[in-house]
Amino acid sequence: MNATIESSGPSILIDEKIIAALKKSGPLTIEEMSSIPGMSWVRVFSAVDRLSRSGVVSLRRIGLGYQVVYNQAALSQPASLSQASAIVAKTPLQQT
Repeated sequence: MNATIESSGPSILIDEKIIAALKKSGPLTIEEMSSIPGMSWVRVFSAVDRLSRSGVVSLRRIGLGYQVVYNQAALSQPASLSQASAIVAKTPLQQT
């Protein structure tokens, strides 16, 4: 039996896709970002959690939901980007 296991661990590529989408479109919901090819809701949620903890993005309450907002000022400082990369690299892989 051949089985493919998808790693739900951190991915810099996912983070980069999220940041690129936010730069291009402005604030988006997790549901909107999960419609990007190659992105699932779980991956987007995990990446947004990581990125918000490092200050790269923030969440803004809109009605009953939330929008993810890119914090451009956070990345204008070189230390913030390296700090975000360090957090991604240190986050342990989770298996489901």
